[in-house]
Amino acid sequence: MLTPLFCQWHNESPEDRKNRHQRAIARLELRKNRVIPVFDEATQISARTLNAPICILGILDGEEYCFKSGFGVANFGFNSELIRSRKINKEDSFATYVIDSKKPLKIENTIKDPFFFQNILVQHHQIKAYLGVPLITAQGDCIGCLEVFDLESRPFTPEQIEYIYLTARWCMAEYERDYLINQAPLLNQNNEHNQSAPPSPDNKPNQPNTYSLNLKIKLVNQLIQKISLPLTSVIGMSSVLKQGIYGKINDKQLEYLNIVYDSGQEITALLDEIISLGIIHKNDNLELSLVDIEIIGEQISQSLQMSAKNKQCTLRLSFEPGDKLWYLDREKVQQTIYYLVTTIIETARPGGNIQIHFSHQSSQIKINILIKHPWLGDGIPYEKTEVYLQAIEEYYDVDHNDTYQEELENYSYDIITLLFSCYLAKLQQGNIQIKGTPELGYRFEVNIPTTPHYFEARR
Repeated sequence: MLTPLFCQWHNESPEDRKNRHQRAIARLELRKNRVIPVFDEATQISARTLNAPICILGILDGEEYCFKSGFGVANFGFNSELIRSRKINKEDSFATYVIDSKKPLKIENTIKDPFFFQNILVQHHQIKAYLGVPLITAQGDCIGCLEVFDLESRPFTPEQIEYIYLTARWCMAEYERDYLINQAPLLNQNNEHNQSAPPSPDNKPNQPNTYSLNLKIKLVNQLIQKISLPLTSVIGMSSVLKQGIYGKINDKQLEYLNIVYDSGQEITALLDEIISLGIIHKNDNLELSLVDIEIIGEQISQSLQMSAKNKQCTLRLSFEPGDKLWYLDREKVQQTIYYLVTTIIETARPGGNIQIHFSHQSSQIKINILIKHPWLGDGIPYEKTEVYLQAIEEYYDVDHNDTYQEELENYSYDIITLLFSCYLAKLQQGNIQIKGTPELGYRFEVNIPTTPHYFEARR
C-alpha cells in the first residue's frame, strides 16, 4: 500500500506560494549562516526523548532543504555530502512533503514503503524510519521541518508525534519571540532618528512610563522563555510515563498523568497567545494577506479544545460553502475570534456545545458564535446577556479616557476578553454585536470588512 501523499489544496498559484514562503524566511533572517541555540536545543531534546540517532531542523530555501541544526548527522556517514554541505535537494528530502502539507509524516519502515523506498536517504544513507513535523510561523507559513531519522525500522506512537509537534511549535515561537525582542532596539533607534521635533519639557514626564512599559514587556518575554523550558520537559515526561515505559502504572496514576499532560498543553496554548499579544502590541496597523478562514478556524479550535474540555463543553466549526481565501490581517482576525470564544467558554455551563460559524458577503466576513445546550436552552446565559450588551455599547460609545480605563480594574475575565475582541475588531474597521431573541437565544456576531482572493485579480 502506498504511503498517502497529502497536499493541501491551494487557490494561490505555486509562484505566489513560493514567494510568500521566501518572504517569510527573509523576514525572519533565517538565511544567515549562524548558530541558533533554541533550534539546537529542539533537535537535542527530540533525539533524546525519542531515542533517535539523527534529528534535523531545517528550512526549505528555494530548491534546497538547508539544515539549521542537526544532532547525530554523522550517522549519515562521515564521507556523506549531507554532512559537508548541510543541505539536500528538496526533491530528495522527506521534509518537502511535510512542508507542503503542513502535516506530520511518519514512515515506520522505509524498506517496505513502495513510494519512499527509492529515496536517496533510504538507498544511500540506510534510513529505515522517519518522523517529521512542520515548522509554522506565527503568520501561518510553513517554512521548514523538525524531523527524526532512525537506522532501524520502528513505530511512532501518537504521544511521540504530539511531543515532537509541540517541540517544533515551541522552538519556532521562541525564535520569533527572540527575533522581535532583538528587533525592538533597532525600531526604537529608527523612531528616535525620524523624530524631527526637538525634545520638549512636556515630553519628559512620559519617558519613565515608556521605559517602564518596555522593561515590563521584556521581563514578561524572558519569563515566558523560562517557563517554556521546564514545561516542555513536564509534557514530554508525562507523555513517556503514560506509555508505561518505566513500569506499569495503575488507573489512578494514569488519571493524574493525563491531568498533568493536558494542563501542560493548555499552558502551552496560553503562552502562544501571550507571544501573539506581543506581536499585536508592536503593530496596530493592518497587515493584509491572503488568509484561509478554514485554517484560522481550525487553529482556534485546536488552541481552545482543552479550555472547553475543562468546562465539559465541545467546540464545533462550520463554514458556509464558497470561497475560503480572503484578504485579512491574520493575527488580528484570529485573536478577535479566539478571545470572543474564550468569553463564551468562561460562562458556558457543562454539557454545552459551542458553535463557530463562518460565512461571507461580498465585502465582509461574518462569524457567529453561539452555545447550544441540550436541556438549558440555546444562547448566551441570560444573566450575562445584558452585561455583555452594556459592555459592548459602552466600548463603542464612550471616549476611552483615563476614567474609563480605571473601570477595567473591576471587570471580570470574560468582560476583559470581550472588550479586547471589540478592540481588535475595531482595528480592522469591523464590529461585534449581540444578535438574537429571548425565545431563540442570543449569539455574538463579528463583522470584518475584507475582499475575496479573486477580487484582486479582477481589478
